[in-house]
Amino acid sequence: MAPVRILLGLLTLGLLAACAPQTLTPEARFLGAELRGLEVSPEPALLLGVRVEFQNPNPFPLPLATFGTRLRVEEVAVPLDLTLPPGRKEEVLLVRLTPGEALATARALLSREGVAVALEGRTLGQSLTFFRTRLAFPLEPPRVRRAGVNFFLENPNPIPLRVEGNLVLLGQSFRVQVDLPARGEGRLQVTGFRPGLERGSGRLELTLEVPGFFRQSLVLPL
Repeated sequence: MAPVRILLGLLTLGLLAACAPQTLTPEARFLGAELRGLEVSPEPALLLGVRVEFQNPNPFPLPLATFGTRLRVEEVAVPLDLTLPPGRKEEVLLVRLTPGEALATARALLSREGVAVALEGRTLGQSLTFFRTRLAFPLEPPRVRRAGVNFFLENPNPIPLRVEGNLVLLGQSFRVQVDLPARGEGRLQVTGFRPGLERGSGRLELTLEVPGFFRQSLVLPL
């Protein structure tokens, strides 16, 4: 009888294993991305938010760590410590790009070149790519506005800019500077400017700086 009991036990275990639910691979769809600002402390960091819709086809919560899921932005890889409930769920995945670890990536992101972005993982020992896309947020030049003896710059970008340079009017040059908030306006601080010159034509020779990342020169006609 003992061999029969052992055989029945093995058959029961086999049936239970066959009936156990199989973990199905989740799906992910890229919905969009945005620059969410610039941190200045404790070190400069560009904040990138990537919006993703996940689909968990299993009837139970699924930790993404099971698949080694990570969001890759060029050389920067961010492991995802998320647990998906059954069904659909939308998440904003945050990536911090710092000059020390991702200077080239941050500069490319702020140019027309852009960066490669992918959501990756592994299943059954094989690489898995949920989606792959390319992102670029090229900086737009500030817009200049004159109001009497005052000069204003409007920053259309989602990150703050530090601006300095020269105001050239009627053959004279005056030092200018201003810190522009994200999507905001600031009045140029002009050193040595005298009333009577505001009616002349000229130009602004400026250097734009994203602190910690890069500097860019441009000329704005007045």
